Amino acid sequence: MAKHLKIDDLTKGNIWTISETELNQMLIEGKKHEGWAEKETHYMNIIRPVFDIVYLDRKDEAQVHRLENEHYDIFSTPNEGEFNAIAIRKHKINKITDLTLENIAHLLPEEVLALIEKNLGTGWKGLPLAIQDIIGSAFFVDCAELPEYAMHRAGGLIDRRKEDGYSVLEIPRGNWIEGIFLKQKPKVEKVRYSSQTDFGDSKDDDDDDRLDDLDDDNLDDDDASSDESLDDEEDEEIVEDEDNPNLEDIESLDVIDEDTDE
Repeated sequence: MAKHLKIDDLTKGNIWTISETELNQMLIEGKKHEGWAEKETHYMNIIRPVFDIVYLDRKDEAQVHRLENEHYDIFSTPNEGEFNAIAIRKHKINKITDLTLENIAHLLPEEVLALIEKNLGTGWKGLPLAIQDIIGSAFFVDCAELPEYAMHRAGGLIDRRKEDGYSVLEIPRGNWIEGIFLKQKPKVEKVRYSSQTDFGDSKDDDDDDRLDDLDDDNLDDDDASSDESLDDEEDEEIVEDEDNPNLEDIESLDVIDEDTDE
């Protein structure tokens, strides 16, 4: 469990870093505190967008079997009234529209590129702008379309981007290739100060959530604007090549493209 998180430490961002087993342990420990009843709704508002939770009786073999087939982990939970077990399942990020500002930071570049590849071949420019902004909040993004021989030649765009630490996705476009390049941005950890105890004494959680959201929005706007300017410059260069797809233009594009991405 990252940094030995307690249930009172959970936020919309770090909830994605824990497993089903870790969440179950958090719930067990959290319910021992006197302030649980007052804060349970707050915790569940953070947990349920990321985890499915079902309370059940272990003696109900049919339900146990069904939940196990649906990839739930089942744990014993004493003192739950008629229920003596809990089934927990973490949501999977299976498609591009599952991406959010909270979960994008916990994915690898290869995982995001795999989601783009599965998205009906739309490539980068075919993604909704909201999804582009989400990806751009956590990754440096570069995209280009070139003839296959130009994209793959020694010292060409793919080689240079890989040397710069980018992961690459190639999408065929006839005799051309769309190259999508992602590199993770450095993570900035926000420092929070609190002199109160975990349960019941901290300042209002809703105020903290709103402050977090404002910080995330400001960070996302700054990151998106810098990435968009880089994308616009490369898009202009690529349009010129597509209008005149001859060897001289392609070679000149590769020379022009040797700019820094950060």
